[in-house]
Amino acid sequence: MLVEFLHAAYAIRREDEGDVASPRGSGNGGGDSATGRTGISNHAVRAAIHVYQHGERTVGQLASGLGISYGWASRVVEELEAARYVIRERDSDDRRIVRVRLNPDVLEDVERAYHWRGRAVEEALDPLSESERGAVRLFLRRVTELLREGAAERR
Repeated sequence: MLVEFLHAAYAIRREDEGDVASPRGSGNGGGDSATGRTGISNHAVRAAIHVYQHGERTVGQLASGLGISYGWASRVVEELEAARYVIRERDSDDRRIVRVRLNPDVLEDVERAYHWRGRAVEEALDPLSESERGAVRLFLRRVTELLREGAAERR
């Protein structure tokens, strides 16, 4: 639920800033402490985690799943491919369709990023009682719904 909230909030923030095509951090070279790699943006780490969670995706499915434009998803896939995180292939029946899957050589890096982010959420929730966690879940569901409704209205 927290990840869904963050995806929705991030997509809305990017639209509000009018900077969907070139978000901060793209190609920042700073890397991600969870993967230990440099030269990959936070967007790319997020996209790699999405492919890890959901398996092979088309660029359109990736865009939809991350709440970003098709064009931006295509740029993120280019970044991931250049960093050898993903393998990009055209569909043999319909060359317009591009499929993306994780490179098996980086699976451990992506798993590490996925688990690191999960542990961060767990640590944040750890001191809360069950009723407080329930309140957090309710809050996140409601905010996620409102953000999605707002994004749908803008389209």
